Amino acid sequence: MKLLRPYFKAVVNARKLLVYTFLLCFALLIYMPFLMIALKSIGRGWFGRLWLPPELTLDWYRWAVEVTNIPEITKNTLIIAALAVAMSTLIGIPTGWAFGRRKIPGKELLMSMILLPRMIPPIAYALGVAQIFYRLHLINTHFGVALAHVAICAPYAILVLSATFEGLDERVLEAAAVCGANPLRTFFHVILPLILPGILSSMIFTFTTSYNEFTLTLMTYGKDTITLPVRTYIAMGEGYWEVTSAMSIILVIPSLIVLFMIQRQVAPEKLVGGFKGV
Repeated sequence: MKLLRPYFKAVVNARKLLVYTFLLCFALLIYMPFLMIALKSIGRGWFGRLWLPPELTLDWYRWAVEVTNIPEITKNTLIIAALAVAMSTLIGIPTGWAFGRRKIPGKELLMSMILLPRMIPPIAYALGVAQIFYRLHLINTHFGVALAHVAICAPYAILVLSATFEGLDERVLEAAAVCGANPLRTFFHVILPLILPGILSSMIFTFTTSYNEFTLTLMTYGKDTITLPVRTYIAMGEGYWEVTSAMSIILVIPSLIVLFMIQRQVAPEKLVGGFKGV
């Protein structure tokens, strides 16, 4: 037995080493592209087989702000994302209530139809949207681009809010009715505080989706509604790799902020506004 103990210890240590090696390789796979973009955005004269840029500069960020008109493009991106969030939330609240609180025949089929734009290739859906929007004169309008985004943002809002409404404790609603609260008062004073975390969670998800959307924006934007993802793509096609890298970092910063908000807001106990039986 004493002879087997070192053997088993070596096996356990080998497994730990294998796990740590795998985690390190996975982390490098995920974070190395971001590191390369960050270095490219501040590097000058970085050619050949050099591991690190020989000179550091912030000129590419200045070019990104001045030459590509980042402030105006960022304003377009935020306006479109805000409109998409507002429309998706207005759609998601009643639809989520219906899916979460009502017995609907064919509920699974209806949910599949709502999720269909997320399940098919984006370019195939975007082509159809573009043809319709050209006829309706919605191309190159903030409302038009945001409306196109709603097709992929609203499913997130409906999924999150349906789970939120489904988790409402029926006893709380019955208690409000017993106390004499009418439906309007019950909604604003009882239901709304309970579902507010779910609404905030759905808004965060829809904002992130709209902010980062590329394919639908590419098919519906114009010179007055260009967004950060599309402008980054155009700059890359023009060959401005350093400026493109700087724009990519600028594009990533709001997403990181939203990710931090998601980690704080979207916990299981916060995603569902109220638990049955609690």
